[in-house]
Amino acid sequence: MKVIMFGAGASARMLYHEVIKKDTVVAFADNDPEKWGKALFDVTIYKPEKCLAEMQYDAVIISAFCGLEEIRQQCQSLGVPQEKVITSFFDASRESRKVFLKNLAPILAGYEQEAAVAEAGVYKGEFAQWINLYFPDRTLHLFDTFEGFDQRDLSVEMENAFSEEREGHFRETSVELVMGRMPFPAQCRVHKGYFPDTAAGLEQTFCFVNLDLDLYLPIYHGLRLFQDKMTEHGVILVHDYFSSGYKGARAAVDQFLAECGGRIDKFPIGDDASILLSGRWKATAQQGG
Repeated sequence: MKVIMFGAGASARMLYHEVIKKDTVVAFADNDPEKWGKALFDVTIYKPEKCLAEMQYDAVIISAFCGLEEIRQQCQSLGVPQEKVITSFFDASRESRKVFLKNLAPILAGYEQEAAVAEAGVYKGEFAQWINLYFPDRTLHLFDTFEGFDQRDLSVEMENAFSEEREGHFRETSVELVMGRMPFPAQCRVHKGYFPDTAAGLEQTFCFVNLDLDLYLPIYHGLRLFQDKMTEHGVILVHDYFSSGYKGARAAVDQFLAECGGRIDKFPIGDDASILLSGRWKATAQQGG
């Protein structure tokens, strides 16, 4: 089967080798003009309107974890029949994260009622909306540059070959877009700018934090920041721990855990992407590393 993969980022680099086991990738489509005309795995990256209109294909595989719903709608608006749009590679992962959150919320409901929840790395708010929904009575702190990756974090990526990201990726968002998704917007506090600088002076305890920052440096700094603010039963979820496209996520978590001296444990949640961290946060902060 001839397929077009829509999305030419880290998720596509991870998914490509799975797709070519059965299908032939004839093109990549991507909304980033800087990628048009370049190649990924010797396959040309095109403007979506061009390749979807001019090329022969049997299906379009959405190969971007973030913005999946928007891409699905974009394909339909460009005339791709609904039955030709394949999202199954990421549907299970997204649903697993959602179910995990739905089941976690009532467990944490009995503890530390004053504690807040947070997400760092919000992008378009696709996961933040579920945090807001399942923790409706807790303040939700949202951290994002809303301008994509910052150059200050990318030198470590390049030096260690953690990822192939560049400045500004994931910039296609806004505070207004994210807040428009929130079922309980009054509970949200937006911190726009470079993280963790935007968390300076934040006097708050947290029972749940999701770190979806992709890169080594902000994830590591996020873990160090929040470990001193977690409640006794609090948990931190780190996305992309199992991702081959963002190797810095695993490196940051493993470095943090090594410094914790065995007081924090890690567990998968079944989405093939995230790792859950829990344990004796306060004792960890005191021993520190």
